[in-house]
Amino acid sequence: MNILPVNTAQSSWYQLSSSNRTIIGTKVLEFVQDRWIEIKLISHDDKQRVYEYTLLDQNMDGSALIHEWAADMEWFQSPVQIITDLEGKFIGINNFNSIANCWQQGFRSKIAKKYRQQDGIDVMLSETDKLLQDPKRFLQSFMGYSHYRCFFQPFYREWQANESSSLILKGFFGTIDLPLVIYSFTEQHGNTVTITNEAEVDEERFERPVLVRMLKDLTNTYNLKVDLQTEMEEIYKFENNILQEADLFLQLHVPSFYTVVTAHQCRRIEQHELPKERVDKNELSNSVLHV
Repeated sequence: MNILPVNTAQSSWYQLSSSNRTIIGTKVLEFVQDRWIEIKLISHDDKQRVYEYTLLDQNMDGSALIHEWAADMEWFQSPVQIITDLEGKFIGINNFNSIANCWQQGFRSKIAKKYRQQDGIDVMLSETDKLLQDPKRFLQSFMGYSHYRCFFQPFYREWQANESSSLILKGFFGTIDLPLVIYSFTEQHGNTVTITNEAEVDEERFERPVLVRMLKDLTNTYNLKVDLQTEMEEIYKFENNILQEADLFLQLHVPSFYTVVTAHQCRRIEQHELPKERVDKNELSNSVLHV
């Protein structure tokens, strides 16, 4: 079974819904974010492809200041030009310098003004300064279990019916990586290819003692039993080599203490299905923030 890259400069529009719930002891953080986006191939050669990802509209419903900040930062960095290899793996940001310059030439002062009375704003500004001075670190910020995974993976290749591969989610537990073994099951019906992924923790590469120590320090409970349980399911549907739907779910759970659940759902839509207000909001996405 093959999924072949589309090498024409055509746009695809998607509606995305992302949700996350993190529970540490009695503390709960959660958000639901809806996005409407456009993805377009803008250049390609025999080594790589460059896609332009544009946020057209979004709605964030979050329980913490960081969620509102994250939504503003998504407007700021849109459009972002994503470089992939020929199979579709995310390998770089083509317009990093433009984004970094925009931060220094106006957006930083606007967002600082908006959040000036909020605790922690100095830390968020400082961390963003560091992020936008380091292209590798900025790239890494896209590489977690985010909605970008729906689109930028090595999809465009020959698939076997059953495969296994490795996935390392950098900094999933703060400074601790989460290594996974992914089991893929692929089937084809006519022009439709469906990929289903399941996963388990790669115990040989997982720094379990470091995680145990971190959780014990967080709780001041040194007889804490850390039994990390993992559940993951992903379903991707391609039709005529173009992604039509994706449904991603990942849950990490330590009974009675720690749970993180992340889900992303997307579907391809037609341009006329985009929100009517998208033009005005898209104008704001070019690094202009109303405060």
